[in-house]
Amino acid sequence: MPHVVVSIATARPPAEVLAYMTDFSHAPEWDPSVVSATRIDEGPLRVASAFDLVVRSAGRSLPLRYEVTSLDEWRATLTARTPTLESVDTLSVEPCDDGTVFTYDARLTLIGVRRVFTPLLAVMFRSLAAKAEAGIRDRLS
Repeated sequence: MPHVVVSIATARPPAEVLAYMTDFSHAPEWDPSVVSATRIDEGPLRVASAFDLVVRSAGRSLPLRYEVTSLDEWRATLTARTPTLESVDTLSVEPCDDGTVFTYDARLTLIGVRRVFTPLLAVMFRSLAAKAEAGIRDRLS
């Protein structure tokens, strides 16, 4: 299963960082693989808030609906499922002397017969994750 964990220090306060990063409608601002992102509900972010993303990888566009599956003041988990893929992104914040340490933990799981492509997906995922990490560092600085 492809798995990437990134931790980034920022001077921004924890609540601001978690609110911004959990609102996946901002994903195109920090992840160059996200072509579009739209929130499909309104009001404050909460468990069951959902976002429709289109992710471009290897020349293909993949629509994903991410749903907030857990949320508290320090951590959020967003999950997307298709018939062939599950993506679980856990975002967490921890206060530190100079602001916040933000951690992004992303796990992809291929489902069914597509599992044989896991090694290829892992290589592609690491490349995409490195670009997203650079975008997150830029947005949180």
